[in-house]
Amino acid sequence: MNVLIDYAHNDLWESLALLFEDRLGWELYRPIGMEWYEQGLWGFERQTLGDAVARQFLSPYSSDRPLDGYSERDDEMHTRTYRLVTMEQARALKPDIVIACLAENETGLSGFAKEVGAHYGIQIGNQGAENQWGLAEFVLSSVTLPQLGGGKPWVPHVFYHQEFSLSDFRFEYPPESQTVATRVQCFAGTPDYARFTRLSGLSGLDFRWFGHCGDPDQFWGGNAHTTAEIAEQMRATRTAFHVKRWSDGYGHVIHNWFAVGRPVVGSSSYYTGESDGIVKLAAPLFVEGETSFDLDKLNDDEAVRLFQRLATDDDFHQKISTQAAERFRQVVDFDQEAEAVKAMFDQVLSDRTVAA
Repeated sequence: MNVLIDYAHNDLWESLALLFEDRLGWELYRPIGMEWYEQGLWGFERQTLGDAVARQFLSPYSSDRPLDGYSERDDEMHTRTYRLVTMEQARALKPDIVIACLAENETGLSGFAKEVGAHYGIQIGNQGAENQWGLAEFVLSSVTLPQLGGGKPWVPHVFYHQEFSLSDFRFEYPPESQTVATRVQCFAGTPDYARFTRLSGLSGLDFRWFGHCGDPDQFWGGNAHTTAEIAEQMRATRTAFHVKRWSDGYGHVIHNWFAVGRPVVGSSSYYTGESDGIVKLAAPLFVEGETSFDLDKLNDDEAVRLFQRLATDDDFHQKISTQAAERFRQVVDFDQEAEAVKAMFDQVLSDRTVAA
């Protein structure tokens, strides 16, 4: 089976590669070349930023390797290879399945699927996305869907967690450092950063933020170049500082923290829906006082005492770490979810007539 999928970000793509390529034996292809934008099939950020984002996603690299019918590009974050197709190559490929991961691309890609006779569906990875349900034959959702009012999509669908390597994001104890770390994207530019730095000084502990977004300062821990390196750094961390209040979809980072089994101190009320009324997919991982602690409900003195206890009380820290790792494995079962996805596609593909 050949599957054409628009590219949103590399962790999502890796999850789809683990699912479709490694588990099901299918081949994935992603669009390349500005003709996808120019002919109206790529609409992501078109209304706000014109072609700037399209060029970021669709421009070929000089290092791309041309092959027969497609080109290749290395994904150095995951030591995997992308297959890239121009619009002409995609028409010649005639993919069996087309999937839109970005809501703004749904109109264009659904039309392309009809043109080449492919089954078409959507992957939803952003909370609150405005999807065109009527175009889809199937739905892969790695977010909750409060807009359905507690209902479910009316086409074949699976709610699932985006897979990542549990060999890399494994639980091992004890951690190698005393670091309190955050890996929230662009965290140093948020209002919560002031409290992060303040709690570091009050507690006397080593607080670090990681990533490429923001100017390095005395709290910057670096930017990893591979997912395996990220996992290694997370396993070495003593305590996770995770405050996020916006734009959460599936949430790779928060799932990673629980997978490696580290106490999570942060904005758990955001995930459980207490702060905005929207329960996120990661909500079941947060068990107050057992796997996580809601920082929003602690004043600075209480927070400092908690961080210091997690730093010095090995029995307490190991208990919370173990419970966090166990909770992840109770909530997330990649094997079982892959079987559910396979069953959904068995249903969709059993009807070889593509929806008009």
